[in-house]
Amino acid sequence: MTDLKFNVAQLLREEMGSRRDYTFTEAALALDEQLTLRDISGTVRFTRTATGVWAKVHTEGVVQLLCVRSLEEFEYPITVEFADQFHSVVDVFSGGGLPPPIEEDPFFLNELHMADIGEALREYTLLALPLNPVSPAYRDRPIQYTVQSDGLETDTEVAAGEGEETEVSLEALKAWAERHNRKNK
Repeated sequence: MTDLKFNVAQLLREEMGSRRDYTFTEAALALDEQLTLRDISGTVRFTRTATGVWAKVHTEGVVQLLCVRSLEEFEYPITVEFADQFHSVVDVFSGGGLPPPIEEDPFFLNELHMADIGEALREYTLLALPLNPVSPAYRDRPIQYTVQSDGLETDTEVAAGEGEETEVSLEALKAWAERHNRKNK
């Protein structure tokens, strides 16, 4: 687990709208089996609400990703901002249990009134990562693919076996390929 835990017991004893601001750093946070958020630094503001605290978080860190163009690993700097509710499970005044919130999949304060923002940060970081990461070294390069295939029909076989409509569409494709090849030389 992480050390991204903050004791908000005193804040829960104050009136709604009261705030606390913290800065934090963390060496690493496992995002899943393969990805790790490293060199984490950020700020969090806790605001007292009726059912717990509202956390507004701003973090920066680095994730090592695999480039989809070069298949090389690269350092991806990421900034994550989110705000979410952390619900109390124990009443801070009486020590009795509280009913669960109606919200689906909420974040909770633990029995000691500690807000662990590590799990929320993990989830929001995974959502912020690009689906197709591209290394900055390959970001502005044009993509060139070469396709080699055996068993393609020759032009004469296509002309003899197919109608004129197919031959016209292939001619348009050939013309485009020639223009594209001339432009990239």
